[in-house]
Amino acid sequence: MRPVGFGCDLWVWGEPLTVPIELIVAMTRRFMTRWNTFFFSEEVPYGMALVRFVLPLVLLFGVLRRWGFVRELYSLDGSPTPLWVGYGASPLLPEVAAPLAVALFAVLTVSLMAVSVGWRTRLSLIVACVLYPYFGILDAVGTLTKYTVIGSHVLLLLALSDSGAVWSADEWFRRRSDARNPSPAGLRKSPVWPRRLLQLLVGLIYLGAAFTKMHTPAYFSGDQLTFWMLADMNFENPLGGIMSFYPPLLTIMAYVTIIWEVLFVFLVFSPVWRLPALAIGVVFHILTYFTLGLIVFPLLFLGLYFVFVEPSEAERAAVLVKRTIARWGIAGQRQTRWSLPAPSASFRPAYSLAAWGLLMATAAVASVEIEHRRDVYGEHSANGPLPLKTIGPKLVKEMLGPSRPLRPQDMYFAFDVGTKTLGGQLSDSCDTFTHGERAIVQCSLQPPHPDMWVEANLHDADDHLIKRIGSVVPREDLRAEFYYLFDESFLPGEYDFVLRFDGVELTRRRVTLEGQTPALTASR
Repeated sequence: MRPVGFGCDLWVWGEPLTVPIELIVAMTRRFMTRWNTFFFSEEVPYGMALVRFVLPLVLLFGVLRRWGFVRELYSLDGSPTPLWVGYGASPLLPEVAAPLAVALFAVLTVSLMAVSVGWRTRLSLIVACVLYPYFGILDAVGTLTKYTVIGSHVLLLLALSDSGAVWSADEWFRRRSDARNPSPAGLRKSPVWPRRLLQLLVGLIYLGAAFTKMHTPAYFSGDQLTFWMLADMNFENPLGGIMSFYPPLLTIMAYVTIIWEVLFVFLVFSPVWRLPALAIGVVFHILTYFTLGLIVFPLLFLGLYFVFVEPSEAERAAVLVKRTIARWGIAGQRQTRWSLPAPSASFRPAYSLAAWGLLMATAAVASVEIEHRRDVYGEHSANGPLPLKTIGPKLVKEMLGPSRPLRPQDMYFAFDVGTKTLGGQLSDSCDTFTHGERAIVQCSLQPPHPDMWVEANLHDADDHLIKRIGSVVPREDLRAEFYYLFDESFLPGEYDFVLRFDGVELTRRRVTLEGQTPALTASR
């Protein structure tokens, strides 16, 4: 055995360094203490309860919109697009008939509602955790999105937690049915590790998004954001079209976003930087609606931010709400008007389970009956199913014929003139120059485009060609730049920069060169 105080030799920059064993043991114990405190300390799960309340409401935004199309999207009677088909793999999950798919979708809908109110919370979460990704995998083209994948992981972590221990119907039943402990202060504590895993999930999602952006040059130049803002791929965006006129601002926002995404997982656990990191995230996700037209994704992450609420903060907020209600003098009215009847001491949890199962069965049967009576395709009508409509020959020829080649004007996006660039974008746009200034002519192209030879020629006011400059733009680039120095050889007046591709003039920009003629300058 080594004597107490024996050291451990380490090599630092080629020099031996003796570290006492006591120091190593102390550091290890300190690390394990922090580790156990971080993951295994117990608390009242206020944060998970808030996420449990908000998350199902956000997911229902997409679930309810697809209720009328279950037959087409998820059943054998429709045309489902399972995830495994795109990879050429064998079926991973069963594809069921339309009535069963409708019934399961109704159970999913009701289970999400039950999760939100906290009724049979864990069982409802298990049902939702199984059915929600199931329907997403059956429709990989439309239903399976980033927010459905993230939502499935969050449902799993909620199912592993005790999120129904507070602010839930389960907690209400428990407190009022337990005759031995009628005190309303009997809140259960549970290990904090599910909340920590959910916090790490949010931070690692941001970190992974930042790594993806690092491999996308079009993101840093602002081109990707510009095309997203101009195209209503998601929903209508109120500010997207306006902000697309300011490419340098988009470039700055791109760099700020990626720095914040990288640092979020490291800052959010700091007492000093937690609130600034979350505040930037709130602004970021709100802007994704106004600029990109996203709705469900920002709402999902704004709801996930409740997982960073500490128990002491939740308790202070609850006290503040109670004081506000009391200050307005409506506490007594609310308690009298909206108080729920308390169950008797003989209430049994089995009654709640039976009622939960009866509600799920009723929702499934009612949904199948409603879908049967809708009879969208006339399968149960006297004349049989509705016939398929015949496509016109013109549309058939257009669909089956060769694709139309892109015109040069289809590949052109913007043509600007300035003097400075920022992150590959023109930071200023001007049309007036003086002798000695350099003009930067920038041509932006639409993706995708082939390898192109692009010219930005200089013409005088009479449309005479003064100078010709061309450049090859490979298919992976979206921008070409041309430089013109207005030296003393140019006479003051108006000039045109003409953009040409494949012998076709696409557009032109007129600029003015100010100053005196070289002859007058020389005579002086």
